[in-house]
Amino acid sequence: FFPLYLYPDESVGANHELPLRNKSQANRIPNFSPEFLQALREKLQTHPMPEEVFYYIYSVLYSPAYRKRYEEFLKIDFPRVPLPSNYELFKKLSDLGKELIELHLLEHPDLEKTDVGFPKSGSNKVEKVGYVEESQRVFINKEQYFEGIPKEVWEYRIGAYQVMEKYLKDRKGRKLSLDEINHYMKVAKAIRLTIQLQEKIDNIYRKTEN
Repeated sequence: FFPLYLYPDESVGANHELPLRNKSQANRIPNFSPEFLQALREKLQTHPMPEEVFYYIYSVLYSPAYRKRYEEFLKIDFPRVPLPSNYELFKKLSDLGKELIELHLLEHPDLEKTDVGFPKSGSNKVEKVGYVEESQRVFINKEQYFEGIPKEVWEYRIGAYQVMEKYLKDRKGRKLSLDEINHYMKVAKAIRLTIQLQEKIDNIYRKTEN
């Protein structure tokens, strides 16, 4: 709904989907209003790349301090993103936003190794999902479980959904494939690293409010 770039309308007929896939990148324009870009340039005294702006916005939207402060407004309207006071703050938040995106696309190099385990063989069938905080285990049936999942990872939510629980409950009654098991372990680490990055983002974001 909100693409980062727009392309000239040079399509033939009513169906725009296929022609747009072959558009030259040279003809695309950033999907930001001139007023926003002008305000950003005045603040930063430079012309950031559209991707850098996107990373910055993504970073701010993952700031717990931002979400808490504007919680009621976020329920009824589009989010309003504060402009950074200088390029240094912008760059730091943009870099963290880029790292967050890599985590959420499961493309971050740190996700190649994980401390989460799935130690017991068995049916791999999701029968009853439960979490044991003391052992940091997520059970999928009476015998099998994922281990090494901290409470804050297990309880982490995106919107209304508790991510680690929902993934398994959506597969209740099914056998997990090897790819699904590996995916679950990778997501657990991505969430843990996300929580750590959110703390870093908060420390920097608070400076934008001063």
